Amino acid sequence: MVTDMVIAAVIYISVSVLLVVSAVIFFVKALQSLMHRKSTPNRKNAEQVMFMHPESSDPQAISARREEIIAMLERQFASSPSSDS
Repeated sequence: MVTDMVIAAVIYISVSVLLVVSAVIFFVKALQSLMHRKSTPNRKNAEQVMFMHPESSDPQAISARREEIIAMLERQFASSPSSDS
């Protein structure tokens, strides 16, 4: 009976150590991924952002760009799941 408890304790400690080690590895990889993402910005993501460049001051270009942004937001809002529909 005592040997069964010792075996159970060893198994419990082994599983706990493996879980802690895997959690540490997971968080280290996540931090490395975030650091890598900060240092190399994603071009595709930057192209999807639809904001005006600060040097553009043409009112017609600003208006057209606003319309594009509003249309994009309306499409995203229309395609997002809603609880009140």
